[in-house]
Amino acid sequence: MINFLKQNFITEKYIGIFQSIMLILFFIAFLFILFLVFIKSEKYYKEVSIIPLEGKK
Repeated sequence: MINFLKQNFITEKYIGIFQSIMLILFFIAFLFILFLVFIKSEKYYKEVSIIPLEGKK
């Protein structure tokens, strides 16, 4: 399946489509991560910030 797609997208005719699809997928992933960050409550970030950076000796 991947070889079929790869063979079609490496030709000059379809190279622009492949780049466009990858750009759209990148933006969807980026927006999804931003959504997850902003949907978390402030309480979650306060709890995480209290966790010590170094372990007890």
